[in-house]
Amino acid sequence: MSAFPATAADGKRLLASVNEVTLLRDVLVREIRALGALYVVGKRRPISELPEDKQMQVRAAYADTGWASDYCVEIQGVFTSLGLADQACKERGTNWFYTKVPIDSVLPDEVVFGEWAHQFPGSDATELYENLRAATVAVPVSQLRVLEEEATRLLQIIKSARNTTENSP
Repeated sequence: MSAFPATAADGKRLLASVNEVTLLRDVLVREIRALGALYVVGKRRPISELPEDKQMQVRAAYADTGWASDYCVEIQGVFTSLGLADQACKERGTNWFYTKVPIDSVLPDEVVFGEWAHQFPGSDATELYENLRAATVAVPVSQLRVLEEEATRLLQIIKSARNTTENSP
């Protein structure tokens, strides 16, 4: 209990502080969302610890299925830039990876390659993983909305053109 009685001014200052913290939090959340994605850095048991024939089998299975069992993955950090994530992985070794992940949404259940896939910058098989292709491509929600708006606009133009040709003599 305070030795001084609380005043209305104290209550107003407290309320103003709470409102300021809430405003700052909201601004920070908007700024993070504006990034569109973050880079999660982790590590897993290096494939180099396996015998060479097993390494070949694992890489062949990955190439055939586009999927790798990531048991024993340890998430180590989150970075706001690709450069920082890449540097952190390279400094720590071949078993470190980064994955670009969307903010406030998830990647599809299907395997995703390209910029959204796990990247192992220190691995001798980096090019193998980077050059794989899949039927699914991750698209940020903001970009998807722009594409949907453009499709709607084009459909309206087509509909208008059809109406014009149908009504002309």
